Amino acid sequence: MPVVLVTGGTRGIGLSLCKTFAEKGWKVAACYHEDEKAAGEAKARLAPLTRDFSISRCDVTQEKEVQDWVRQSQERFGSIDCAIHNAGSTLNARVLNVLETDWDAVLAVHLKGAFWLSKACLKSMLKQGSGHLMFISSVVATTGNIGQASYVSAKAGTLGLARSLAREYGSKNIRVNTVLPGFHKTRLSAELTPEAEKAIQKKHLLPSTASLKEVSDFVVWLAGTQTISGQVFNLDSRIPGWL
Repeated sequence: MPVVLVTGGTRGIGLSLCKTFAEKGWKVAACYHEDEKAAGEAKARLAPLTRDFSISRCDVTQEKEVQDWVRQSQERFGSIDCAIHNAGSTLNARVLNVLETDWDAVLAVHLKGAFWLSKACLKSMLKQGSGHLMFISSVVATTGNIGQASYVSAKAGTLGLARSLAREYGSKNIRVNTVLPGFHKTRLSAELTPEAEKAIQKKHLLPSTASLKEVSDFVVWLAGTQTISGQVFNLDSRIPGWL
């Protein structure tokens, strides 16, 4: 059975990904940062689906913790066929109100986390002669967004990182892709006002948006492909600013 690693895999999009991968017969290794309650609930959700899963605590901004998690996951499951950087954080503040520490914290989770995960997985994937790195980004990385400069910058950074990795390691059969999953009511969007949500909805061309299950089904399909790399997949009906 193939093996997938998912950062931020115990809530929201990450948990949905883990469940769908498990349902499709993948072995699943998920990590989380601090929320022990969510980790316990995720274990309860995954246990009926598969015995081949693990949930570990890991701070994705710390190289050694990421290296240890990746190594332990490989030792347990035997390979790393796909690694998905989904962990995230956000800060709702205009630039003049953003402290350097806040800026660094947001970029560390999204961009540095993607960097550490890639470095930790690439050696194993190169040895295997195959692998798939995937980053969860956002359509606002292509448009900008008021009050989210740090988040937008971090997400835009992952687009550049993914395409650079795709060019660097494509000849070694390493695929690297980015998914823009669309708007979903998760922890990161919990503070949005009803007015802000309506404004987001108005930007869509279609009256409905993708469900978490629809997004997860797409990601699982993409993870199993062998000839797609360097691409950005926008999973809603907003027109990106650039791709």
